[in-house]
Amino acid sequence: MREKLNNLKNNPEFQEKLQEMKPKRNIWGILGVVLFFFVPEVVNVLWHVEITAWIKELIKSAPITPMSELLEWATGKLFTGKISFMNIGVGIAFLVWIFWDDIKKL
Repeated sequence: MREKLNNLKNNPEFQEKLQEMKPKRNIWGILGVVLFFFVPEVVNVLWHVEITAWIKELIKSAPITPMSELLEWATGKLFTGKISFMNIGVGIAFLVWIFWDDIKKL
């Protein structure tokens, strides 16, 4: 396992792809991370009751299809009003990664 990690660390193609994946250190990179990872959590906590009620009303008027059943199942799993610490953790990791060079200099 260590050998594979060392191979990845020394592989220039992997390092290039890793840098391409890294969010850019500008307003768009930071806003992208915030909008993708943090804002959905805030919306879920603040408005999960309203969103769930709206989707249930939508399902009542929709024909019964596998897609409507999937929507009903996903609603129960996604809009719980609880914070997803996995999502918050990944968002924080991306923000740290954006500013990692500055953090290392401290």
